[in-house]
Amino acid sequence: MSAYLATPLPFPVQRPSGYEPLGEEPAFDPARHLQIEAPETVIPLKEFGYTDEQITQCPTDFGATSVFRVLSDEGAACMLDVARKLEAFTTSNARISRNVRGGAYRSTFLRDLCQCPELTEAMSAIAGIPLLPHTLPHQLGHLNYAPFDVTENVDKWHVDTLRFDFVMFVTDPNTVEGGEFQYYLGTKEEVAALRKAGQPLDPDKIVSPAMPGPGYAVLQQGNMVVHRAKGLSAPGERITMVNGYVPRDIAFPDFSRFDQLALVDPKDVAASEYARHATWMARERLTARLAGFAFSDDTAAMAEEFEDFARTMAATAQQLRDAGKAEVEHFGDG
Repeated sequence: MSAYLATPLPFPVQRPSGYEPLGEEPAFDPARHLQIEAPETVIPLKEFGYTDEQITQCPTDFGATSVFRVLSDEGAACMLDVARKLEAFTTSNARISRNVRGGAYRSTFLRDLCQCPELTEAMSAIAGIPLLPHTLPHQLGHLNYAPFDVTENVDKWHVDTLRFDFVMFVTDPNTVEGGEFQYYLGTKEEVAALRKAGQPLDPDKIVSPAMPGPGYAVLQQGNMVVHRAKGLSAPGERITMVNGYVPRDIAFPDFSRFDQLALVDPKDVAASEYARHATWMARERLTARLAGFAFSDDTAAMAEEFEDFARTMAATAQQLRDAGKAEVEHFGDG
């Protein structure tokens, strides 16, 4: 980890067109609404089958946690109230039938919860590295709702378009049949190979953590852990919330999959958020360069540093030019 840690990026002052505030909703109070408890176990990436070489490309060897508590009973009740109000704004995509993204623009409760310093500090301690609330606002407080068709899974097997996130039940999972959050104790390369061969996932590697109630979560390195949300086996209410984070050490390569986000979020919002995020990353990398100033005659190293910066900026520009040309990536229903 480098010595420089990025300055947090404030939530945008402006709202995108069409994202009107909810109006009447509870005010978030961390003293009343949080009840964060440490997970009993943390599963490293090695136990998922990743090699040492693959793990060195990640910010940390952290993989996923056991279930742990995030919200108090009052906090869970407030979160459910907000999620029910936001349900009117559900959209769908090739992976998820009913979800709400960008809810943090509409709900101050959701925004303040997702950006709460106490919550971020707790997630950082679990992951083992300093984190920041994700600098793409649509990656904050993503909500998934059960499909109207009970034969359909809530979400297909996939890895995330961000590095770190927690999946938290908003509704009580014990009041419905099915709807489990599951992850696969194997690598994403293994899952891709099985899918290509037309073979099912190994059932012995599918983990379904038992959630005691609403306000409980699992934290994961989302782009490395293959996971899904099963459908209900009978009609019922099932809502989960996913909150994303970025490493505060900007020496780690960015993992913001704009090619995917451009397919599921409004184009103007997705592009603007991504450009803002990339600008923040560029600023912080240049600031780190200034903070680490030292005299040297290694002009080759200096040149390589600027060339690397230029490559990163060119790659960002290409992502923006290629928006909409990809397909939503997932591993199917397994």
